[in-house]
This record gives sequence, C-alpha cells and structure tokens, in this order.
Amino acid sequence: METTTVTASGIVCGGCANAVKSAVSAVPGVAAVEVAVPEKRVTVTHDGRVTKAAIEGALKKAGFQPA
Repeated sequence: METTTVTASGIVCGGCANAVKSAVSAVPGVAAVEVAVPEKRVTVTHDGRVTKAAIEGALKKAGFQPA
C-alpha cells in the first residue's frame, strides 16, 4: 500500500470531512481516507494504481479545491 497526501481548501468542518471521505473512497483502489480538518489535509492509503490526479479529481467533484 502507498500513501498520498493532498491539501484542499474548503474543508472547514466534520461534514466536509465526511464528504471528502465519501468522494475519495469511491476512487477504485483507495483503501482508507483520513482528513485533518484544521490543516485541510487529506491522507489517502491506496494501491499503487491510484494517482494524485484521481484523488484531486474526486475532491473537485465533491466541491473542494486541491491546493
């Protein structure tokens, strides 16, 4: 398993964190998603097939802007 960390603006509460988890978890190959709300940091554990672009695309679809 690999880990990719991205930041995204717009993550301001637990509801946002849940939306991020749901959106990013839907990306094939994602095993786990952790969201640190104060830092606006999303840490994704995945198999090697998941790209940073795929994670950022899921964030954008959910209404968050990758930094």
